[in-house]
Amino acid sequence: MAKATGEAPGRLDFLGGVADYSGSLVLEMPLRLTTRVTITETKVLELVFRSPDQQECTLALGTDPRDAPKWVRYPYGCLWLFSAAHRWQPRGGLIFEIASKVPPSMGVSSSAALEVATLRALEKLSGKKFAGTELAQLAQRAENEIVGAPCGLMDQLASAHGVRGSLLPILCRPDQLGEPVKLPPGVIAVGWPSGVTHAVSASPYATARAGAFMGKKIIEAGTGRKLKHVTELMPSELRSLSREDLPEHVTGRVFQQRWGGVDDPLSKIELRRRYAVRAAVSFPVEENFRGMRAVELLRGMTAANRAESLTALGELLGQSHAGYSSIGLGSPETDAMVEGVRALGPSKGFYGARVSGGGSGGTVVVLLKSSALPRLKALAVHLGRPTTLIR
Repeated sequence: MAKATGEAPGRLDFLGGVADYSGSLVLEMPLRLTTRVTITETKVLELVFRSPDQQECTLALGTDPRDAPKWVRYPYGCLWLFSAAHRWQPRGGLIFEIASKVPPSMGVSSSAALEVATLRALEKLSGKKFAGTELAQLAQRAENEIVGAPCGLMDQLASAHGVRGSLLPILCRPDQLGEPVKLPPGVIAVGWPSGVTHAVSASPYATARAGAFMGKKIIEAGTGRKLKHVTELMPSELRSLSREDLPEHVTGRVFQQRWGGVDDPLSKIELRRRYAVRAAVSFPVEENFRGMRAVELLRGMTAANRAESLTALGELLGQSHAGYSSIGLGSPETDAMVEGVRALGPSKGFYGARVSGGGSGGTVVVLLKSSALPRLKALAVHLGRPTTLIR
């Protein structure tokens, strides 16, 4: 019987993060750590899912993937959507064998790595071919529609199209890929796990996302300007809006009474919840500008302006971290880690840090000299944080 293997990396979110769902420019770096999925055809009419970290799961053909255990929904959701999109069905049953080195629940997109690896294996097994960013889009649909996580397309694009050792600029409108840009020699970006797990299906992320789309609707109603993406606004335009045009907070009930619903099918508005709509909109608008500035700094870096440019990059990371806190995606642990890096500073080889991915724990991305890695591990020991870095 036929067998096919697909492999895909996790990703390190350098800048952008949750601004992806608002059409921001984001900068992503694929990890060396990957997930491998091997799919084997079998004459037994069933689906078998195996992973060293999970209990084996066997399902009858045709089972709705939403009824499967959560970890199975990722690969099975990819199969379900792939079969429908390409009008393809396996000749018999399938065995999925999953081996991953990408740490789960740490904000480095283990889910996207699993989805992309699964679809690459299915592509080989079926003989059907994806074009452009179709694979990443189908992977995102699996996470949105089957798993129920309201993620943007950033993670799947980074896993499918990232270039190792470089930052991949992605304009999330929804899938415009820029030319990869390298960090300067001797400078690296690493992931520093906080030890605090997170999930994009959890309440803080969902609240921040809903708040951003509520704010977009309020701006459109107050200004008469129709926005496809709120990041079409520049920071100065947003700051010029009065508190009447864009309030600091609004409850779900008041929002629905005054402005109706939002144009994001993944956002669920809770009537009793109080949403920080101004901050939720401000973060992606400002993050988009930070992403553009970061690309300019990296592409324009010379020996003469290297130190100044790296310090400026570190400041952009610090601003991004503060933005996460403003929309409820910070944590005391990651705040202490970022402050520890800031206190060491460029003189010790540390340029900046920020909480990454979906926030609320997970992983802090650190920009530093490669020679400063031992000092970062010493800081981890001092703070009682994990010392195994992600690259």
